[in-house]
Amino acid sequence: IGPPLDYGWALYMFNAANLRAKAANSAGKPKLLLVGTNDQFCSMKSFKGFADTLPGPKEMQVLDGLDHFSLFKPLAKALTEWVMRAFHVSMPEFARGAWLSPSEPSPTAQLSPSKAESKEGKTKP
Repeated sequence: IGPPLDYGWALYMFNAANLRAKAANSAGKPKLLLVGTNDQFCSMKSFKGFADTLPGPKEMQVLDGLDHFSLFKPLAKALTEWVMRAFHVSMPEFARGAWLSPSEPSPTAQLSPSKAESKEGKTKP
Protein backbone atom coordinates (compact mmCIF):
# COMPACT_ATOMS: atom_id res chain seq x y z
CA ILE A 1 0.00 0.00 0.00
CA GLY A 2 1.77 3.08 -1.24
CA PRO A 3 5.18 1.38 -1.37
CA PRO A 4 7.99 3.95 -1.30
CA LEU A 5 9.75 2.15 -4.13
CA ASP A 6 11.66 5.17 -5.39
CA TYR A 7 13.29 5.64 -1.97
CA GLY A 8 13.57 2.03 -0.83
CA TRP A 9 17.35 2.13 -0.92
CA ALA A 10 17.38 4.75 1.85
CA LEU A 11 14.31 3.72 3.84
CA TYR A 12 15.27 0.09 4.14
CA MET A 13 18.97 0.63 4.83
CA PHE A 14 20.04 -0.70 1.45
CA ASN A 15 17.93 -3.85 1.98
CA ALA A 16 15.27 -3.01 -0.64
CA ALA A 17 16.49 -5.65 -3.12
CA ASN A 18 16.19 -8.37 -0.47
CA LEU A 19 12.66 -7.23 0.44
CA ARG A 20 11.65 -7.19 -3.23
CA ALA A 21 13.01 -10.71 -3.66
CA LYS A 22 10.94 -11.92 -0.70
CA ALA A 23 7.84 -10.28 -2.19
CA ALA A 24 8.53 -11.98 -5.52
CA ASN A 25 8.50 -15.32 -3.68
CA SER A 26 4.84 -14.97 -2.66
CA ALA A 27 3.06 -17.20 -5.17
CA GLY A 28 -0.40 -18.21 -4.04
CA LYS A 29 -0.65 -15.47 -1.41
CA PRO A 30 -3.23 -12.78 -2.27
CA LYS A 31 -1.78 -9.31 -2.59
CA LEU A 32 -3.41 -5.87 -2.76
CA LEU A 33 -1.26 -3.17 -4.32
CA LEU A 34 -2.47 0.40 -3.90
CA VAL A 35 -0.88 3.62 -5.09
CA GLY A 36 -2.06 7.13 -5.83
CA THR A 37 -1.36 8.79 -9.15
CA ASN A 38 0.34 11.67 -7.30
CA ASP A 39 2.43 9.56 -4.89
CA GLN A 40 5.62 11.44 -4.05
CA PHE A 41 7.56 8.28 -3.22
CA CYS A 42 6.44 5.84 -5.89
CA SER A 43 6.19 6.68 -9.57
CA MET A 44 3.69 4.85 -11.74
CA LYS A 45 6.62 3.34 -13.64
CA SER A 46 8.16 1.97 -10.41
CA PHE A 47 4.79 0.71 -9.16
CA LYS A 48 3.98 -1.09 -12.41
CA GLY A 49 7.49 -2.56 -12.60
CA PHE A 50 7.23 -3.86 -9.02
CA ALA A 51 3.71 -5.23 -9.53
CA ASP A 52 4.81 -7.03 -12.69
CA THR A 53 7.47 -8.94 -10.71
CA LEU A 54 4.94 -10.32 -8.23
CA PRO A 55 3.24 -13.65 -8.81
CA GLY A 56 -0.52 -13.94 -8.44
CA PRO A 57 -2.97 -13.69 -7.12
CA LYS A 58 -2.68 -9.92 -7.01
CA GLU A 59 -4.89 -6.91 -7.48
CA MET A 60 -3.58 -3.49 -8.43
CA GLN A 61 -5.51 -0.31 -7.68
CA VAL A 62 -4.29 3.06 -8.92
CA LEU A 63 -6.21 5.82 -7.14
CA ASP A 64 -6.57 8.93 -9.26
CA GLY A 65 -5.41 12.20 -7.71
CA LEU A 66 -4.18 10.77 -4.39
CA ASP A 67 -0.70 11.31 -3.05
CA HIS A 68 1.25 9.12 -0.64
CA PHE A 69 -0.28 10.73 2.44
CA SER A 70 -3.88 10.66 1.17
CA LEU A 71 -4.10 6.89 0.67
CA PHE A 72 -5.57 6.48 4.15
CA LYS A 73 -8.84 8.09 3.03
CA PRO A 74 -10.11 5.17 0.88
CA LEU A 75 -8.02 2.53 2.67
CA ALA A 76 -10.59 1.00 5.03
CA LYS A 77 -13.14 0.52 2.26
CA ALA A 78 -10.55 -0.76 -0.24
CA LEU A 79 -9.10 -3.27 2.25
CA THR A 80 -12.50 -4.50 3.40
CA GLU A 81 -13.76 -5.08 -0.13
CA TRP A 82 -10.50 -6.72 -1.20
CA VAL A 83 -10.39 -9.08 1.81
CA MET A 84 -13.90 -10.32 1.05
CA ARG A 85 -13.08 -10.78 -2.66
CA ALA A 86 -9.63 -12.30 -2.24
CA PHE A 87 -10.41 -14.67 0.62
CA HIS A 88 -14.09 -15.34 -0.16
CA VAL A 89 -15.15 -14.68 3.45
CA SER A 90 -16.92 -12.00 5.44
CA MET A 91 -14.86 -9.73 7.69
CA PRO A 92 -15.92 -11.58 10.88
CA GLU A 93 -14.94 -14.88 9.23
CA PHE A 94 -11.61 -13.37 8.19
CA ALA A 95 -10.95 -12.15 11.74
CA ARG A 96 -11.64 -15.65 13.09
CA GLY A 97 -9.19 -17.15 10.60
CA ALA A 98 -11.80 -18.97 8.48
CA TRP A 99 -9.58 -18.42 5.43
CA LEU A 100 -6.66 -20.37 6.92
CA SER A 101 -6.03 -23.99 6.08
CA PRO A 102 -6.70 -26.41 8.97
CA SER A 103 -2.95 -26.80 9.61
CA GLU A 104 -2.45 -23.06 10.19
CA PRO A 105 -3.24 -21.53 13.60
CA SER A 106 -5.94 -18.86 13.78
CA PRO A 107 -4.71 -15.26 14.30
CA THR A 108 -5.89 -15.24 17.94
CA ALA A 109 -4.27 -18.61 18.71
CA GLN A 110 -0.89 -16.90 18.60
CA LEU A 111 -1.84 -14.42 21.34
CA SER A 112 -1.21 -15.16 24.97
CA PRO A 113 -4.45 -15.80 26.93
CA SER A 114 -4.38 -12.35 28.51
CA LYS A 115 -3.95 -10.64 25.12
CA ALA A 116 -6.66 -12.78 23.53
CA GLU A 117 -9.07 -11.80 26.32
CA SER A 118 -8.19 -8.13 25.82
CA LYS A 119 -8.91 -8.44 22.10
CA GLU A 120 -12.33 -9.90 22.89
CA GLY A 121 -13.28 -6.85 24.91
CA LYS A 122 -12.54 -8.18 28.39
CA THR A 123 -10.50 -6.17 30.81
CA LYS A 124 -6.75 -6.38 30.66
CA PRO A 125 -4.96 -8.05 33.57
